[in-house]
This record gives sequence, C-alpha cells and structure tokens, in this order.
Amino acid sequence: MAINNFGLNFTAQSTHKVPTRNRPDRYAESPLAARARFEVSEGVRPAEYFAAYKYLPVSQKDITTEDYVVIPKGKIVSAVSAFDMDPDGGLILDTVSGSIASSGVLYGFENQVTGGTGSYGQDTSYFGYDEYISTLLVPATGGLGDADYQYSVEDAGSYKADGSAAADGETCTIPSNKPIGVVYHDWYQDIRGRWLNYRMWPDGGHVLTDWFVEVPFVVDANLIATDSPHAKNTAKQRKLSKVFSYMAIAEGSTKNLIGSLIQPTILGDYMVQTSTSVTDQTVGKLISLDTRFPKSGLEDVETYPGSRMPGTQTAGLPSFLFEFVVATETLTTGTAPTIEEVLFAVRSGKYGVARINISVS
Repeated sequence: MAINNFGLNFTAQSTHKVPTRNRPDRYAESPLAARARFEVSEGVRPAEYFAAYKYLPVSQKDITTEDYVVIPKGKIVSAVSAFDMDPDGGLILDTVSGSIASSGVLYGFENQVTGGTGSYGQDTSYFGYDEYISTLLVPATGGLGDADYQYSVEDAGSYKADGSAAADGETCTIPSNKPIGVVYHDWYQDIRGRWLNYRMWPDGGHVLTDWFVEVPFVVDANLIATDSPHAKNTAKQRKLSKVFSYMAIAEGSTKNLIGSLIQPTILGDYMVQTSTSVTDQTVGKLISLDTRFPKSGLEDVETYPGSRMPGTQTAGLPSFLFEFVVATETLTTGTAPTIEEVLFAVRSGKYGVARINISVS
C-alpha cells in the first residue's frame, strides 16, 4: 500500500539551515573518567577473588583427590585483610618484609632441601598468593568471641603460623569477626609450596551473599556453638562442624521460628539470632523447616550403601540429611542408628532441612 507524503514537495530545490548547539560543559567527561571502572559485578556472587587462610585445621579428607577440606560447603565465612594483625600468617602490606607472613614469621611449608620451613615473598614468589587475592577466608564467629580451632591427628604435615608443625590438640585462634557470605563448595587446604607441581583447583574463588540455601537442622540446644570450642560439652559441636554446615535449635523454641533472622555460631554454622533487628552479624532469614520426608517415592529407589544417593539406603531422605542424622545420633548415643530410626527421628521433628534466604548486605 502506498503512503502519501502530504506536505512534502520533493520538486522544490531549496534548503533550510538548522542550527546546532554544542554540548554544555557540565555534560562533558574527560577520557580518564570515562575509562575508570565503577561497576564490577552483581552482588549475588560478588566478583571478589578469595583464598582460604593457610593455617586452618583440616576438617575432612576428600576420598577422590585425597586432599583435605578446611572450610566445608555451606559454612558462613568472614575474611581477613593485610590490615588485620590477627590471626598471624595472613597477608601483609607491601612495605613490610617480603615474608608471606606478618612479623617475620616463616611461611609454613616443608623445605625439601633442608627439611625445615621456608620463607617466600607473597608477591614475588611462585608460592605466593595470586595478585588478585586481597583477603583470606576464615569461618565466621558470630561476634561471639575468638574461636579456637583444634588441630587433630589428621593435620600431620600441616604447619602453624609460627612455622612449626601442627600437633594433635594444638589450636588455631580466629579472632571475632563479621560475616561476608557463605561458601558454596568445599575449600581445600592451602598446600602451596609443599609440592612444586601441584595446586588445588580452588586456589581461589567467590562466596554467596544472596541465595536460597538449605542445611540440615537438629533440635538440640547442646549443639548450638556459642562458646569457645574448648569450653565444656562442645566436643560434639567441634566434630559435627568439621564435616557439616548445620543449624541447631533449642528445644521448645521451634514455634513461630519461621521468618526469624539467622546469624553464625562461633564455628560458622547457623543459629537463630537473639536480636530481632538486623545487625552486622545477620546473614539471612529462616524460610522453612521441612520434616516431610521421604518425597517422590525415593524410599523405593534401590541404592547401595555409600552411594550418597537418596533411596533405600537413606529411607528416601536426601543424603546430606541422612548422613547428618547418623553422625549426630552416633556421637550422642555411641551407636549408629538404623535406617528406620533415622527416618523416625526426622518424621518426629528432631531433624529436618532448614531453608534459609541468605542476605548478607
């Protein structure tokens, strides 16, 4: 269909001058300002590159890689920078000694020539931190005081911040801190310098600050870690926290819990915040407590022991929940529960899955 151009006479050979206006000075921008970076990333998983603090005690062994985990998946974490004097052995400012640790402390690793420990610069050595790493991850302590993490027999070959070998029963103290997010994969022990040709794939990584997550929960006030791990009656807390990221709830307080604010325990796990107002320790809000298992007929799916798949061997429960119940009950009673007993413990409300909307802002 033709469109008539009414009012436009293309036969008239005349031109019209239209004036132009220069851009006002206040809208002008220098080339330097135009190139300066401001936006970095979305805040759900900030594009800040972290490494784990080198001297954390190991928690569990990865049976596939035979490497040790120091921060289990789901743990609430904080971080230390070069401006933090504690804990020892962290990053240092460039104007200080070239040692990777503060106050001239040796960088703990075995020197294959002398058999002792060696010292390398954090920025000038192959064994130093990546240049994009400015902060080191440590478990959050919930503002509840300094946390003493205990070395165990599994730490054979590990070093403390003073360069000496870690022994069973010795401690690594993490100062009271504030949470910055949660880790979404297991973080492995920092073994830079132990082998020339070997580096773990998660030498660095990121944390979650805004996400919907789930962790196992247990209704047992004795498992809420609020004191130093060397305080009385905390052996179970230490052992569980080495393997699991979990939430413990006091008996009789489960009513009206949904919507409660969540903060870290002193071991970086989850607990209901005592304050009803958002603080610098708040990491999110409790959305659901789920004990309605099994689901989707998974209890009839044939699985084998150790498969870590929901099925006949887990009574249809998610493997992370089943393994948490077994570990907790075994620590409590000294005897591993049967599959039927695990299912009953969940259906009765003692255990379940807590779903939390993480919001660290």
